Parts: sequence; C-alpha cells; structure tokens
Amino acid sequence: MEQQPNYGWQQTPPQTPPQTPPQTPPQYRWDPQRGWQPVGNAPQGGRAFMPPEKQRDHRQIRRISNATGLAVVAFSVLPVVVSLLLYCIPGFSEAYNTNQGFYMGINALFSAEIIALPFLVSYAYQRREKLTDTLAFGTPASAGAAFLLVLVGLLLCMVGNYATNFLSNFVSVVFGITFTSPTDHVTLYTAGDFAIRMLEAAVIPALVEEFAVRGTVLMPLRRYGDKFALVMSALVFALMHGNMVQIPFAFIAGLGIGYAVLATGTVWTGVVIHFLNNFIAVCSEAAYDMLPASTAAVLTLAMIVTAIVAGLVALIVFLVRYRRPALDAVKTPLDSRERNRAFLCSAPMIIAIVLLVLKTIEYVEF
Repeated sequence: MEQQPNYGWQQTPPQTPPQTPPQTPPQYRWDPQRGWQPVGNAPQGGRAFMPPEKQRDHRQIRRISNATGLAVVAFSVLPVVVSLLLYCIPGFSEAYNTNQGFYMGINALFSAEIIALPFLVSYAYQRREKLTDTLAFGTPASAGAAFLLVLVGLLLCMVGNYATNFLSNFVSVVFGITFTSPTDHVTLYTAGDFAIRMLEAAVIPALVEEFAVRGTVLMPLRRYGDKFALVMSALVFALMHGNMVQIPFAFIAGLGIGYAVLATGTVWTGVVIHFLNNFIAVCSEAAYDMLPASTAAVLTLAMIVTAIVAGLVALIVFLVRYRRPALDAVKTPLDSRERNRAFLCSAPMIIAIVLLVLKTIEYVEF
C-alpha cells in the first residue's frame, strides 16, 4: 500500500491548503475555518496569527486605549481652547488677574471641566461598547481594610514626595538640570480664601481625577490583570501631571491609590487618599501664609510625620491581618508584553504621550 506523504504540518483531508504555510513546517497547520494556525510554540509574528481568544482581548485593550488616549488628548488641548474663549469675554482678564477669589473659583471649575468632560465621554463610550462595568463607587468590601489602606496610601504619597525631591536634587547637582512646575500667586489670608483653596486644590481634584484615572482607566483594564491595570493607570496618572516635579510622585502615589481601590473594590478609597494628601498640602500652604515661617515649618513637619507613622502602623496591621495581596491573577491569554503594547501603542495614546512629554519639557531648565 502506498504511504500517504507527510507534509510536515497537520492537514485536514480532503481539503487542500490554498497557499504555502507562513513559515517552514512543522510550525503551522491548516484549519479550513481559521486558515493557518500556529502549532505548539510556533512564533506568532503579529496579531494576524494570534489565536482568536488573544485577538479578542488585544482588540478590547486597544479600544480602551483609544478611548483613554483621546480623553488625554482632549485634556491637553481643552485648556488652550477654553482659555482663548474666556479671555474673549469683556472684563474677564482683569477680574481673573486681580480678584483672588474669582481666580481660584475659575481654576476650580476649569480643572473640573478639562478633566471630567473628556473622561466622562470616554466612560460613556466604554459603557456603550461593553468595555467596562458600572463605576465602582460603592461601599468597600471591608471597612477595616479600607481604613488601613487609606493610611497606607497616604504613606505612599509621602514617600512619593520625598522620592521626587531626591530625584530633583540629584539631577540638579549631577547634570545641572532644574525641574520646575506651574505656580500660582495665591495668598491665603482669610478663612474664605482657605475654603475656596481647599475646594479648588483638594476636593475637586480628588473627585474628578479619581473618577478619570481609577474609574475609567484602572477598572476597565483589570479584567486583563490587576497588576497590568495598576501600572498602566498609574502611568497615565503620572503623565497627566505634565512636569517632572510631580510625575515621579504621581506614579508612586498612583500605585498606592490604585492598589487601595483594587483591594477595597471602591473608588471612594482613592478619593479619600487623594483628598487627604492634597488637604495636607493646602494646610501647609495656609500655615506659611498666615503664620511665622518657623511655626509653619513645625506644623507641616508634624502633619507629615503623623501621616508617615500612621501609615507604617497601618501597613503592619494590614499585612498581619490581610496576608494575601488582593490582586487577581491574569485572566487573559495575552502575555505582559502583548498587553502593554496593545495599550500603549494605539495612535491616540501615542499622540497623548507625545503631547504630555512636550508639556513636561516646558518645565525643564537646562
């Protein structure tokens, strides 16, 4: 009996492959429904040769990336557009530059608009396309864990501040490069000024930025792995700050806040951490404006030391009581490189990163 020839790849008789395999056998087999498919550990030269489950997850991450990238682009462009429109209003420029209360009030509304609006549209798109579930603004899974993680998250914010200061000083001394950041000229003389400043710099950013980053970036990505979602959302959070004085801090703080949100199952945990960090900053600013410098320095140091000690104690208690990190295992066949590439290499995300890098360079003095 004549022996059937062996072509080196699996063939489904009597179907004949319409073309030669993409690479030398035995790395691919012909499937009548799906075409050439990799066999075993065959190299997959691109998305075209990904198995269907990988293609599905790659496509979903790419769509989340598109929505996030467009939101960040809008976040970068809207300030210029809105500023031009506002300065066209008669009397606006004079009131904005001379009236401190009006200045802070406009800044509060301004920051809410340029962050909330783009990411609200992003969230609406993701909901329509079933890329995300409802926003995680519910009660925490464990009130005790939430309390501890708020303190731990605040501790990481303090660590991020010191890490940023160290990096800035190191770069300045070694390379002669100075990192700067946007500044304003607000002086807090009264309780009214303090209240408006707290609204502008602590309350609104905590609500809006946590909705934007943890709500519409972290939560949709976590179905592809909590660690992946945590790092990508922290990176977006850091880049959105647009200057090297804040970027290292924001990345470290973003990791801490993101972990607390994942572990407790609610974005409210992140809102509280974010608010407390900014609350300390505003209180320190008010102390230096209203009190002698030596007294203000002591009060600021006392707040920082309290936050650090409380955070360390909370971290020890959390590790003893809740021994396993509350991070879900990867639920996707995509490896880390494929997930990172899917999220970071979409056209909108690349444009967003370029815009934010250009903005960051503005605050670097060589």
